[in-house]
Amino acid sequence: MKKKTKSVILNLFSLLFFYLLVVALTFSGGMSDYLSNILVTVCITVIMTASLNVTTGLLGQLALGHAGFMAVGAYVSAIFTRTAALDFGLSFPISLLLGGMAAALFGMLIGIPALRLQGDYLAIITLGFGEIIRVIIENLSVTGGAKGLSGITRMVRAFSQDSAVSSVIQFTFVFLITVLIIASIFTLGRSRHGRAIISIRENAIAAEATGIPTTKYKLLAFTIAAFFAGIAGGLFAHQTSIINAKMFGFNKSIEYLVIVVLGGMGSITGSIIASVVLISLPEVLRAFSEYRLVIYSLMLILMMLFRPSGLMGTREFSMLEAWEGMERFFRRLFKQKSSQTRMPFQPRYDVWEGKPVLETFSLGIAFGGLKAAEKIDLRLMDNEIVGLIGPNGAGKTTVFNLLTGVYAPTEGQVVLLGKPINGKMTHQITQDGIARTFQNIRLFKSMTALENIKVAFHSRMHYSPLSGILRNAQCLSEERGIDIRARELLRVFDMEDLAEVRAGSLPYGKQRKLEICRALASNPKVLLLDEPAAGMNPSETVELMQTIKTIRHQFSVAILLIEHDMRLVMGICERIYVLNYGRVIAQGSPEEIRSNPEVIAAYLGTRKAEEEAAVHA
Repeated sequence: MKKKTKSVILNLFSLLFFYLLVVALTFSGGMSDYLSNILVTVCITVIMTASLNVTTGLLGQLALGHAGFMAVGAYVSAIFTRTAALDFGLSFPISLLLGGMAAALFGMLIGIPALRLQGDYLAIITLGFGEIIRVIIENLSVTGGAKGLSGITRMVRAFSQDSAVSSVIQFTFVFLITVLIIASIFTLGRSRHGRAIISIRENAIAAEATGIPTTKYKLLAFTIAAFFAGIAGGLFAHQTSIINAKMFGFNKSIEYLVIVVLGGMGSITGSIIASVVLISLPEVLRAFSEYRLVIYSLMLILMMLFRPSGLMGTREFSMLEAWEGMERFFRRLFKQKSSQTRMPFQPRYDVWEGKPVLETFSLGIAFGGLKAAEKIDLRLMDNEIVGLIGPNGAGKTTVFNLLTGVYAPTEGQVVLLGKPINGKMTHQITQDGIARTFQNIRLFKSMTALENIKVAFHSRMHYSPLSGILRNAQCLSEERGIDIRARELLRVFDMEDLAEVRAGSLPYGKQRKLEICRALASNPKVLLLDEPAAGMNPSETVELMQTIKTIRHQFSVAILLIEHDMRLVMGICERIYVLNYGRVIAQGSPEEIRSNPEVIAAYLGTRKAEEEAAVHA
């Protein structure tokens, strides 16, 4: 039996066994209302912490007002079931969806301005949001004001007169919602949308440079997290029957954040385990009532001392295998044929017949009164390798940032494939055909080499977030295609055997090659390499020279290269531009640059120029 098949069976069997155990205990009298209530509380906490982990863990943005979304969902759901002229069995599910949608709307509204910030600023804004929600609730008559809402129908009393049957129905309903939400987060996290969100956490600058619209995906993560928190709020309201604004204050948000941190930021499995332990532990310690809080606090301190990354770190136990196993089962059951594999990546083979693929006209930028670059005129022809050299601080990386939209030029124009790209965002320019690497390697280090390449295919894929959650035919088809293409690219760089290795664990030279490979995955017509040989030994540099030549011929790209290693520059570049103090002081063939007196004085130096001449003689 295959490993994945075993994993699917084990996952499903574990869930089924746990559910049947709870049902059996309930009907045998071993499950009291008290214990049943704890299990429901655990499920609600799992939903809340898993949803918070979408923003705090997967996205890497600290949010301190998550309980505010729970409050929105709780009040919307409770008000709807109290006022709707519908049977509770029908109004309750509708109320949960309405509560989730209302919370998602608030998440979107707060996310649009807030997610342009990060770090402490975002934390402060989300904290303020939570307090604003509390104050609004306390001052609205429809919410019951400071007294709160009472008389909310409790799930455990609504479904049946028999308490055991009602408890089973309540647990079944809450457990099913919890499983569906966790499975949804797992499957979304392994889709193109999940990879985009995680790449932002790993390195937002690199994510934007690989074609990810970072603001859009920050907002998506924030909205999804708020939606699930709203559903948890609706469940909470109908578990307690009485709610007030103080239940959703700052302390509640911190409580959920502590659980996320202890479970492992970025690990949904960690959130589940930590929720179960931290909700159950105080109840288990009731026998030691005098020392209960001391023991509880001591265990938390020890956990953070000996496991600072949390219980699971970033590791996961994935429900994806179960989800895919069920999908394959139903396909066989209904005799559906597997969908064809879509190949999302087709290299650009267009030839521009003597026309420049990239041009700049009097390009420049000023920071206040300082002109970092001015009157930069560059031209790259199809399949050409061009060098950009100059002393440190000459403005070389600034030029790259201008070409890729990191900086908006204060003067001049950039034309790519005959069309101006001034004013476009970095991810749009990447999609138009410019890809880059960085002077300091910017890989997504917690992701595998294969996943790093897959992130760069993002703009070539088209399935929606819902398709990613449901793992439907379009999603599976495109994912199979991208897997094939990503492995093909790794094979070009002799790295296919490292596909499942975390990028941060690769040797330095392999990391450099992986970054170039990832840039090529975005399907560029122009490739910008920022000091690709930095930190390499002589044998690695020779290998890199051959790699760059292979890239030019195999992928039909124009290459603009920043490099201080003159042997590499003189050995592979057909033309060279020399920058000094933000201006082009010379351009021409390697021979012309090597003998140019101004370049020798500004950068090469007489002895260095003589050494280069001797090497290439």
